[in-house]
Amino acid sequence: MSAASPSGGDAAHAPLLGRMAQEGETALAVLTVAGTAAALGGAGALAVSTERLWLAQPQLLGGPSVASVPVSSVGDVRARPVRFPRGAQRLEVVVDGRPLRFTTRAEPGAVDEFVRALEAVRGR
Repeated sequence: MSAASPSGGDAAHAPLLGRMAQEGETALAVLTVAGTAAALGGAGALAVSTERLWLAQPQLLGGPSVASVPVSSVGDVRARPVRFPRGAQRLEVVVDGRPLRFTTRAEPGAVDEFVRALEAVRGR
């Protein structure tokens, strides 16, 4: 199953998908990522719905923090391979003019699927 699949069994996806369900949202694509919170010892997740971009990040204490922004706040989205860790990709998402950078070890096709889903809801 693709890492960008909304029904993926990744543990990082569960809190995010649960919160989205509480809000009445359905994930079109989900991607496991590591961002600045990776130093806290866990992976996060990004998800896209028809209206919002969602992020779950691990917390030092307690469960993950979940936040979302309207897709109208999302600008350019880019993915590119990185040298370390081997096989990983860097995902950059511009939100309100500020680039947010994440690393993912998802398969390149899953990353492309996530980017396409986000661009589709942005109307590109």
